Amino acid sequence: MARTILRNREDAEDAVQNAFLSGYLHLRSFEGRSALRTWFTRIVLNAALMIQRRRKPSMIQPLPENSDSREVNWTENIPASEPDPEMVHAERETLQLIDGILGKMKPVLRQAFTMTYYDELSGPEACTVLGVSAGTFKARLFRARRQVLDQTERALVAPIHKTTLSASEFFACK
Repeated sequence: MARTILRNREDAEDAVQNAFLSGYLHLRSFEGRSALRTWFTRIVLNAALMIQRRRKPSMIQPLPENSDSREVNWTENIPASEPDPEMVHAERETLQLIDGILGKMKPVLRQAFTMTYYDELSGPEACTVLGVSAGTFKARLFRARRQVLDQTERALVAPIHKTTLSASEFFACK
């Protein structure tokens, strides 16, 4: 089971050894609500998962052990160094659309929206800066979100990076 999870014989052996040690140390805590085999299998599973979590994600994937083919397309595993130009353009269009909508919005609503999504202030922080109650700020933010959603004629096509405005934050209703 450990080898299936880790896909590496040495790591699987380490996981089983860690499981034996952990099982021995915690044997007194075994309550007998399940079979000893089931209890120990779960310890092996947890040990294997812990080793897997500690690994750094590797872009190199191991070859299957029973592979007959010696040819491997190595370029498939190389990530692009630059973002996709189409997505960059779509993101730029989306931000321009939102900026146009914000430009037509009442200043108090625009301020609540930009403080939350562009400046990344929390609700209490924004309330303190504006000198308004939490209810007033939430109402302004809700109305600003509603205006942006109502005026958006098409769906957002590009995810927006965290440095500007993320789509998931934009559409989250707090």
